[in-house]
Amino acid sequence: MAGKKNTAAAATKAPSLSGFEKSLEELEQLVRDLEHGELTLEQSLSTFERGVGLTRDCQQALKSAEQRVEMLVQNGDGSLENRPFHEHSNDQSNEQSNEQSEQSDQSSNS
Repeated sequence: MAGKKNTAAAATKAPSLSGFEKSLEELEQLVRDLEHGELTLEQSLSTFERGVGLTRDCQQALKSAEQRVEMLVQNGDGSLENRPFHEHSNDQSNEQSNEQSEQSDQSSNS
């Protein structure tokens, strides 16, 4: 029984980055096969089910990769800090807004 659990867990694990690319290639081929329209209904359903599984695997791999991505950000004092990627994006938006406010203040003072 323990073997079945390990097999199920392994089957739902996200592919590695190279596995991700292979999964994506297979998914693209499945889409082409379905679009070609020469599969039987049973083959189409089986292909669709496989595609759904590959899509989930790829999404999980992308989510895992996103969690690993960190940007090295330089603080105002010159020190470096690691931050998750999404926090850096928010900081850039805030910095751009601040710069635009400063520019509009300068032009109105002129």
